[in-house]
Amino acid sequence: MAEKEEKRGAHLRVPDHLKVAKKEYVPTGNPRGRKLGQTSTKVTMAQKKEKLKLALAKQKEDYVPTGNPQGRPKGSVKPDHLKKPKKETVPGRGRGRPKKDSE
Repeated sequence: MAEKEEKRGAHLRVPDHLKVAKKEYVPTGNPRGRKLGQTSTKVTMAQKKEKLKLALAKQKEDYVPTGNPQGRPKGSVKPDHLKKPKKETVPGRGRGRPKKDSE
């Protein structure tokens, strides 16, 4: 029986030459552990969503519609270097499927 009790948990035990001694208590005058009023720095998903909603609401408040669309006016003339060259068409040829030759 004595042998069996020694073998139990042997793989979990640390040999004596590898053991580290516990650190001694040094009285510094300050208590150890978590400070009173200390909060975690983790931000939850709900907090992230709330922050995003506030940012979007602020953007909507900043936008003042003037009635004029942004960008280049529709139908304005393009400069020559932006225009597509016109394709030359061969007269007498249709643009669809060629007709079958009937015999």
